[in-house]
Amino acid sequence: MIQQNIITSSAHAIEAPKTHSRNSSALLAALLILGVTLMLSLYVYQASVIYTTQLAIQVREQEYARRERLNAEALILLARTQSMNEMVRRARTSGYGPPKASQIKYVYIHDDFLGSTPANEVAARR
Repeated sequence: MIQQNIITSSAHAIEAPKTHSRNSSALLAALLILGVTLMLSLYVYQASVIYTTQLAIQVREQEYARRERLNAEALILLARTQSMNEMVRRARTSGYGPPKASQIKYVYIHDDFLGSTPANEVAARR
């Protein structure tokens, strides 16, 4: 009887480590799967952040290019409207032009009328 108890108890002693190693292997596998899942989710998160940032940059670059085109068009329009030929054409269509000889009137003012001395006298006094 004593021998049977020893054999029986040793059989239980051998089975216990096998069960423990199976549990630890299952736990290790679960932790490994959890770790891989965590790493993949972080990778997907970073990839999505990078992608959305790239999209935002593209949108801003397109907006910048659109504003540059509008600015260039405005500069072209300004250059066309401010050219001398265009200004003369618009002035003539508005009724402006060089004065006629009958429209020119000269007014002569004598130096005594202004109460000042001629410029050559001022220069001589210095």
